[in-house]
Amino acid sequence: MVAWPFDGKALPRSGGDKSLDLQFKIVAEAFLELFELLEEYAPVFYTEQHHQRALTACRILLANPSHALGSEWHSASQPCK
Repeated sequence: MVAWPFDGKALPRSGGDKSLDLQFKIVAEAFLELFELLEEYAPVFYTEQHHQRALTACRILLANPSHALGSEWHSASQPCK
């Protein structure tokens, strides 16, 4: 398991929901970029179980219309097929 960089407390919020939406978008975009790298290079430690978990998370992110990640992910790369 990966150690978390914080102690489990809620992350600090500034600016209300808009800031939280922006933070979500940043995290989601970073996840999708990392997903593409893992799929492209398939390192030895990247097991089928990791792949399936990441694929599920990727599909959830892209299928959720309430969190638009930008058209570049929906139309250009489509990493979660």
